[in-house]
Amino acid sequence: MYPDWPETTADLVPLPLCDGPKLAAFDFQGDQQIDFLEYLGEGLHAHVVKVSIKGKEYALKLFRFVDDHDWYGPGDDDSNEDRDKLTLFAQYSEPFNSECRAFARLQEAGHPELATACYGYVILDEAQERELMDRFKLEFNCGIEQSGQFDMRGRYLGKRSGKPPPIRGILKELGTRDPYTNPPDFSVVSAKKVLLDLKKLHQLGIISHDLRRDQLINGKICDFSSAITIPHFLTNPELNPRLTEKQKHRMMREAFHFTIGDFWNFEEMLRDTLDEPRQTSKLDRVPVLPGGIFRYRADSKYQLRRSPDRPNRTRYGYIQTDQELVACCFSAGAETTPGGKSKDREDWAVEIMPVPWSAELRSCGEPHILTTELALWWLCMLALSDGHHALVPKADIVPINKWDTVNKGDGRGWVWRRRYSQVETPANDFMDDHDMLDIFDDST
Repeated sequence: MYPDWPETTADLVPLPLCDGPKLAAFDFQGDQQIDFLEYLGEGLHAHVVKVSIKGKEYALKLFRFVDDHDWYGPGDDDSNEDRDKLTLFAQYSEPFNSECRAFARLQEAGHPELATACYGYVILDEAQERELMDRFKLEFNCGIEQSGQFDMRGRYLGKRSGKPPPIRGILKELGTRDPYTNPPDFSVVSAKKVLLDLKKLHQLGIISHDLRRDQLINGKICDFSSAITIPHFLTNPELNPRLTEKQKHRMMREAFHFTIGDFWNFEEMLRDTLDEPRQTSKLDRVPVLPGGIFRYRADSKYQLRRSPDRPNRTRYGYIQTDQELVACCFSAGAETTPGGKSKDREDWAVEIMPVPWSAELRSCGEPHILTTELALWWLCMLALSDGHHALVPKADIVPINKWDTVNKGDGRGWVWRRRYSQVETPANDFMDDHDMLDIFDDST
């Protein structure tokens, strides 16, 4: 369930012990000497202490042994008390492991700049634990809400040592954060930077973030204790071949809720910030989702109608219910002014495509079915495709299956080129558009 007490440095292997990214232990370059300087604070999953190692100061996040319901797993029912079962889930989702996996993904992908700098994990030895407790009197059993009520640490003793597991930590850059009460102005530039970082984290397969002003260190996301990093049992059902199709669909919808929830949390952070007395920047100018950060007002039932208008014009969107995902494509009319210039009109239209969450891929030879996975993937691809964002008349919208014939020049012949992805394949003089659609139906 947890790492056992290491006997040598060889026991400090990259963690966690599951498929996917793994974080290496911090290299002390000699004896493991840590000076505990100052207690910085606590959260649901951990305490944070200012430390010094070889004269350099860091923030050391020390993780609690939290209740099973404080992390994404099978839950705390008696039927889920099996150690091996919990360990399998914990390697992916227990807060310490979640943070290890997220920081390791950033490092292996070459994008550590998207979050607070991380230098590796640390396992405190017994002498360091005694010093820590003598100095700060910290409680590591349970999360902050039930602190000390149950002996979570002693529940699963080390298989080799027979002792309660050691205290685990992650060493990070020491920075500054805005105070929780009466924070300073949060600029539009800073907000857009956080939003851009959030989008890049999603592109790297890291979702489910606890976004708050006080969770930003030096303007960067610092907390990944609740993050889901692919591959993960929620996002990769192939990790469990015993799952039924119904279970897979429920997990897919859950993963989608976590993903879109990051943007809802970001908007909530902006709305809360606008209520602060020192806030002067107009954060409503930060576009996140159609309708803007005030779409939850009493008149929000009209927000879908207004979503294509200024300043949040967007061609594609969606509506979700418990039964289906509804993909939306908006188009606008155009009229000509006396000067001969085209301008937007107030009238517009919307086409919808309902996709049941239960839609399944069919076997070869049967009609192809649009699944919610493919619909969401296409919505993301269309949103990222330059030149295809603004509202235009329906006749100007390029279909997603549009292919062009292009002469490569220099004797390289003709190719079919997909309008959106720019994927190319050699053209055949005897092929027509229907032949191309048949060939590429599986990939589109």
